[in-house]
Amino acid sequence: MWSRPALSKNQRRLAAPPVSDSLFACPVCGLALVKLDRLFRCDAMHHFDIAKEGYVNLLVAQRRQSKDPGYSKSMIASRRDFFDAGHYERLGAGLADIVAGCLETANVTGSRPVVVDAGCGEGYYLRKIRQHYELRGSGAPVLCGIDISKPGVQIAARRDRLGHYAVASTHALPLLPGVADLVLTHFSPVFAESFLRVLQPNGVVLVGGPGPQHLLSLKALVYETPQEHTPSDPLHDDVRFQRIGTYEIQYGVELRNTTDISNLLAMTPFYWSANQDTQDRLSKLDRLDIPVDVVVHAYRRS
Repeated sequence: MWSRPALSKNQRRLAAPPVSDSLFACPVCGLALVKLDRLFRCDAMHHFDIAKEGYVNLLVAQRRQSKDPGYSKSMIASRRDFFDAGHYERLGAGLADIVAGCLETANVTGSRPVVVDAGCGEGYYLRKIRQHYELRGSGAPVLCGIDISKPGVQIAARRDRLGHYAVASTHALPLLPGVADLVLTHFSPVFAESFLRVLQPNGVVLVGGPGPQHLLSLKALVYETPQEHTPSDPLHDDVRFQRIGTYEIQYGVELRNTTDISNLLAMTPFYWSANQDTQDRLSKLDRLDIPVDVVVHAYRRS
């Protein structure tokens, strides 16, 4: 069980499930969802089945932009295979170190802090966070992953039975108010209002994105005049957040087969800019050196 700051009477009604430790709020009415055997249910009797993989689908129809929103099954498969090949091992470990450091600075290590990955995909970075704590012989935080891609969440939940996973929009996180100690959004959209609602006072938001050189050699194969990325600082001007740190993760990756190169292209936005000729040309490459250059900003809720 984790500790929480004092809440108002109305907040307690929303944030105190009577039976289980569910983090989730009903996407229809906002009341706490309680886990009952193979479903979640709120006091207004809205209910949502738990899939065999262990996740719950909380993406209501009015928030669905298409029949199958988010990364497709094939794109998720490419991401899974690329991560499984170990090419982003240092990135995942570095991000886990940053998460652990932020939680230590926030002085919440005496309880079980809650970490939410808003845009978790297939859950790779949450698993790296869990691994970080397991390797040190200490208890991991409560880990929660939210993504609009059902194929991604299916894999995330299947591979991490201890985590809490839901299909939902990160624009309106279906979580109880003040439940999160840290919200991570890595190469995903930043929704300040949604994050503020679920963060406890002094909670932290981590925003990961591309540095100037990130995947530049791949970009050069897709665009005629590739430009370096301009790192973003999305919450810099939001007075409700205070930036407390900026971190860089940089290293090189050697890809030595066509499968890894094709998977990398399929999991990046460059895929949508690559015409068929470019895709055919890249599918024949069996050697590519790429720079990994990631910038992570940490913000504390003011």
